[in-house]
Amino acid sequence: MICRYMPSLLALYCACVTFFPVTCLAAEERQTTGFRDYGAGATAGDWNVQMSVSHLPAADLHGVPGDAGISDYRLKLARNIGVDDRLTLTLGGGYGLKHIDVPSTVVLPQELHALFLEAGARYRISDSAFASVKLYPGFYSDFKEFGTGNLRLPILALGGYSFENGFSVVGGCIYRFGYHTSQFIPALGFSYQPDPFWRFDLIAPRPGITYFATRQLQLFVAGDFASDEYEIRDPKFGAQAMKYSDYKVMGGFNYLPTPTIKISTSMGYAFDRKFAFFEGNRPDMRIDDVPFFRVSLDLGW
Repeated sequence: MICRYMPSLLALYCACVTFFPVTCLAAEERQTTGFRDYGAGATAGDWNVQMSVSHLPAADLHGVPGDAGISDYRLKLARNIGVDDRLTLTLGGGYGLKHIDVPSTVVLPQELHALFLEAGARYRISDSAFASVKLYPGFYSDFKEFGTGNLRLPILALGGYSFENGFSVVGGCIYRFGYHTSQFIPALGFSYQPDPFWRFDLIAPRPGITYFATRQLQLFVAGDFASDEYEIRDPKFGAQAMKYSDYKVMGGFNYLPTPTIKISTSMGYAFDRKFAFFEGNRPDMRIDDVPFFRVSLDLGW
């Protein structure tokens, strides 16, 4: 079964990744539909809260004297409402703060905010297949002033199928209203779990290998892609919007002392880092590669 499907799946996957990596929305949705994710996961319960902190230490900026360090704080609360055995609705919201630590001589915003709602529906077609759609409308900006320019609306449509041999395929797309680049992003990948101890994920933007040491402990190595866009209203920055992006390789563990609590931590290396600017005359700015760490807490009840 695997050999018959593998060549076409690999070809489709490589085509999608060459176009552009899928954002973390697809990975977040996959974990709530029975397709477990290496670095995040939904704990048991109708309510779920996720908190995370990541830090990238100061690194030299290219083309200008100075350096920049980035700290990222995120909080999300969601409620799953089971309509029946097959249909589940999700309602929630969250807040994110990206703090950029730069000297006064570097013209970059020091605080960028994300305040968003989450609404979605997930339908289990059968024991092996699912389809889902989620919306994340919100304001992503420096919060100097509010307006329609601050509004962003990512929409995720995703489906998947699990075969009895441990092979799963996931596909769909993301459309991001209000973004300046890569509004349409295809999503495709697969996961293979040959036994209870190992799982191999080739699903953008988070490919990885997971080892299930015990029921409470999971070890993983993985990659990740980050791309966050914000509206900036202060004219001194020379643009009306900016995006920070990078690629990461990492290793870490998930610890689940109970089915309702999960602690995750990872360390790795961030590279190909860039600040991109839109609707202005300011050139993009690159920043040196650095190590990083991330810790998160996931609670369900």
